[in-house]
Amino acid sequence: MPDPRPRPRPRRLLPLLACLLGALTPGPFGPTGPPLAGAEEGAEDLEDAERRSIFALIEPRQGEVIADVGCGTGRWTFPLARAVGASGRIYAVDIDPRKIDVVRQRMAVEAVRNVEIIHSLPDDPMLPEASLEAVFLNNVIDYVERRALAGFLEGIRLALKPGGRLLIRDPHGNPDRVIAECYRAGFTLIEAQIPLTGVPQPAFSSGWYAVKLRRGESRQPAILPRLGKPERHRFRLHLAEELFREGLLTREELRARWEAIQNAPGAFDPRVDEARDLLEAAAAVGVLDEADAGARLARRVAEAGAK
Repeated sequence: MPDPRPRPRPRRLLPLLACLLGALTPGPFGPTGPPLAGAEEGAEDLEDAERRSIFALIEPRQGEVIADVGCGTGRWTFPLARAVGASGRIYAVDIDPRKIDVVRQRMAVEAVRNVEIIHSLPDDPMLPEASLEAVFLNNVIDYVERRALAGFLEGIRLALKPGGRLLIRDPHGNPDRVIAECYRAGFTLIEAQIPLTGVPQPAFSSGWYAVKLRRGESRQPAILPRLGKPERHRFRLHLAEELFREGLLTREELRARWEAIQNAPGAFDPRVDEARDLLEAAAAVGVLDEADAGARLARRVAEAGAK
């Protein structure tokens, strides 16, 4: 006798569901399947273009000694080591010991013998004097604290041989200030690429630029701000830096002067004091009359107080 109960329908959806679930299960390429054709090649092309751009700036040669200051985990240290060859040397310099450890481990894994690691200070790259053909700073200069900048650049200048190259590549878009500080430190500008095109732009970037400078044969004359009164905060800081550059203050004494000036009552407020200095100078030489300069300064003070 036939079974009166209805027979279940064939479960034709199960294979389809299984396929869909399988597609959503992470595999060797993740849930989206294999990468699109050409994606990896495109990333390699960008990396290769950036490497070519950097090497065109540095112009590394066989047998040269170059410092990668602020080397991080060695992204450019090892390509440079290959470029200078066994007869050359690369100094991998960083203030972060964890990043230096990564470079050291990679040196061991890859049996790299022409890289030397230096754990630097914020105001001293700790490089051997008169030993380098070039120094490379990639996305570094904007992170050097203002109080450390004079000592940092002086350490680089002393480490370079006469005519040695300083290469700066940075995404923070303030080349005028950097060039001016390097001039004060004894460097001559050779070439500037502003803006630097053909490089990936990080989200935080305000515009990549690159500058090539050379250690001057003689120190340029000091450029001190002729603005405001001698007791003003900014003037004292610049004067202390020039004394250091002339060897009349030690690095330790410069650090102490910075601390004392920074902590003095009525310390410098960059939102207002830069404008005050400029307006006082403009009034003194007749670019603005005193009443106009005073009104403009009052507006700036009010704007700074409102922020």
